[in-house]
Amino acid sequence: MAEHVAAAGQALEASRSALAARDRELAEADADLAAVLAAAHDVATGAIRRLDAVSAEMEAAVAQRAVTTPHEGREFARFLLDKQHEIADIVNTARAASEAKAVALQHLQERYRI
Repeated sequence: MAEHVAAAGQALEASRSALAARDRELAEADADLAAVLAAAHDVATGAIRRLDAVSAEMEAAVAQRAVTTPHEGREFARFLLDKQHEIADIVNTARAASEAKAVALQHLQERYRI
């Protein structure tokens, strides 16, 4: 009988140790997940702020400009083309960061499997 009690105690202690180790692993995964999500949020909000700034610049330019000559029309077209390139850069940068965060999340998913 004492052998069974000792074996049960050892099994209980082994289970507690395994659970404690898993708890530490999950806590680390949770911290990593929080960091990835915070970084993704920062990228998204940063891109939105930059796009809002570009939009404000374009709206201000439209409100202030009266294109009356072909030269002014070409200048304004160049301005709009520059803004289009700026928007594309912002979107491409955000997309690349998003794809990198998606990969990081996929790797984190493995750490949560039992």
